[in-house]
Amino acid sequence: MSAPAARRTPGRTGRARTTARTTARTATRVAATTAAAAVAALAASPAMAAGPVAQASATALEVTVASTPTDSGSYSVTNDGRRERATGTSSPAITALAGQDFVGAGTLAQDATTRIVGRDGRSAACAGLAGDGATVAAAGDSSCLTPGQNLTLDAASLDLTGVQLVQSDFLQGLDQQLQDALAPVLDQAFPALQDAVGQVLDAADLGVFLDAGAIQSRCTAAPGTADGTADLTDVSAYARVMGQRVDLVSLPVSPAPNTKVVTDLGEVAALLEQALQEQLTTALDGALGPLGDAIDQAAVVDEALATLGEQLAPLEENVLDLTLNKQVRPSDGAIEVTALDLAVLPVSSDFGVEVLGAQVGRSTCGPNGRVGAPPQTPDPTPTPQPTDVPTSVPAGVAEAGATAGPDGGLGAGGTLALGGLLALAGAAGVASWRRATRA
Repeated sequence: MSAPAARRTPGRTGRARTTARTTARTATRVAATTAAAAVAALAASPAMAAGPVAQASATALEVTVASTPTDSGSYSVTNDGRRERATGTSSPAITALAGQDFVGAGTLAQDATTRIVGRDGRSAACAGLAGDGATVAAAGDSSCLTPGQNLTLDAASLDLTGVQLVQSDFLQGLDQQLQDALAPVLDQAFPALQDAVGQVLDAADLGVFLDAGAIQSRCTAAPGTADGTADLTDVSAYARVMGQRVDLVSLPVSPAPNTKVVTDLGEVAALLEQALQEQLTTALDGALGPLGDAIDQAAVVDEALATLGEQLAPLEENVLDLTLNKQVRPSDGAIEVTALDLAVLPVSSDFGVEVLGAQVGRSTCGPNGRVGAPPQTPDPTPTPQPTDVPTSVPAGVAEAGATAGPDGGLGAGGTLALGGLLALAGAAGVASWRRATRA
């Protein structure tokens, strides 16, 4: 009985070893599959996700009145190398700009597009404003708008009702002899003078406007580079005073980047003073009556104009600040172009003008990149490969060929290196288990 028992003992040991080897192979497959799954998860993580390789956007018009903005909306496109995605509308309507008087009619245009040339992401955008009857073209063409009728943009309407004669100030400028001569009729003369001032300023209907055929910008971008331009067709700034147009400045058709234009109303102030002088002289003739010959009317009128001139002085300062072809480069390979950037300067608040800002034709392009190699999908049932178990792994040393990917993520070499380390770690765990089973 002892001999057969001795023969059966090696059989049990052999089966145990076979079972151990089978279990070890299964564990190796599990470790390899786990490592592959970890690599796939890392490739899909936010750090590894690729951003758009091309992008652009366009906004035809934005107006801010009394710190309240309204705009035509933005049309934006992005391209990830496989398809283009768009948000917003490329066909805005003037009626969408509620609560503003800057523009009441006309044609808005805003468009953007992307494409892949070779592996390079390319983008283009255009935006602008033109009069009725304008023709709208797609982004990437030479121009976004072909002008139709000219339109008028209401930049500022100045309320001059606060300008008035003050009796105490008026008398301070007159010599004593003239004050004594005016004393008997001052109560009658001063209301007549004030009424004359009111008539002139009420009739002034003073406003500042832009006359435009078309105002537009466009931009293009490729990896590492971006460019933009602006075109202004038949655009000028003018004031309207007492029904008369006073041209302030004609704007260049193709302005250089960041061209500054400031306007003043010095000529408008001169026209107002001329009208006031005529009206004050007429008023004094009626108010002074028979005392007119005894009083120096010219001195009285000059003093009244001096008093009013101090209040009209802001008209001779800068009222509008225009930047043409305003260009901003937020990063390499990106550009933002605004055809016309308008600001009503604070000095105009002396005349009750609401603070106004307007940006006409804003286009943005880039930054763009290149389409990378498509990600490889790991085999769900990989064939286990024999792997030497390392005795040590250097810490903090990147494998040769590992590079940083976009947005600081791992590149292709880094992903392979990390996958290899995970596989080696799994194999090391299996080896430890085998040594434990043998013990």
